[in-house]
Amino acid sequence: MIRSMTGYCRAEAGEGGLSLSVGIRSINHRFLDTQVRLPAALEFLEPLVRRLVRERVARGHVEVTIALEQAGSLELQLDRSLLAAYVAAYQTLRKEFGSSAEPDLVALLRVPGMVGARNGAMSPDESVRIQQVLERAAQQALKGLNDMRSVEGEALERDLRARLAQLQALGAAISKLSQAALASYRQQLENRVRELLGNVEVDASRLAQEVAYLASRSDVTEELTRFQSHLEQTRGLLEDSSPIGKKLDFLLQEMNREANTLLSKTTDVPEVGLEIARRAIEMKTEIEKLREQAQNIE
Repeated sequence: MIRSMTGYCRAEAGEGGLSLSVGIRSINHRFLDTQVRLPAALEFLEPLVRRLVRERVARGHVEVTIALEQAGSLELQLDRSLLAAYVAAYQTLRKEFGSSAEPDLVALLRVPGMVGARNGAMSPDESVRIQQVLERAAQQALKGLNDMRSVEGEALERDLRARLAQLQALGAAISKLSQAALASYRQQLENRVRELLGNVEVDASRLAQEVAYLASRSDVTEELTRFQSHLEQTRGLLEDSSPIGKKLDFLLQEMNREANTLLSKTTDVPEVGLEIARRAIEMKTEIEKLREQAQNIE
């Protein structure tokens, strides 16, 4: 089963007056890119959060937002050294410019970092308790995230299988047309050679060899064989439980390469060649749509 890289989930956990919420959002990205936002008091838990994400997510841009609430009376922590520095600077300016105004303490309290909130110092036991609660909430959020990504992955898989079936049909049609194209190309070359040589006697076996050589350059059997192999490998990936996004993108690039070669080899073949080219263009269209879908597969 494949998984999308897009999803969101939020989970909460609490214990003994402690309430903690974890919100996780993911979008597509070439690699695993984790961004963690948490309260300053919980910064020591960031490595834990990143490890938990790595264990559950292989690829994508993942944003983790953590909020903490604790019951109890709220105390304000004043940075007295910072306040003293501001007051001293004010006194210096007042003397220098002869001002009699007093410093605005309310304005000083609004200075970033001047006042902070705390519920007392965090003890080692409390740190362990918060870590346990955070891990519980994060695991729940990650499970919900992956459940959502799996549901979207099922829709992506249905679309991929339908387009792979269409590519299979196009490949079979081109294979059938290519047989007629080779015969047409041989006849075209023989007629052209005879026109150029006129009444000159030509060794029939030698002419047949040259025509066969030139016609082989328009043979697309090898390209169709590789294309079929890529289709089978892609179907195999869809049965794999591991992340397949990067492998899938590579196989689709190879399919597109074969479709381009089919186009280039059939441009000189009239009528039948036009039919092959039309189906090869349809191939490229389907492959491009598959590549767009693959950009959101983990």
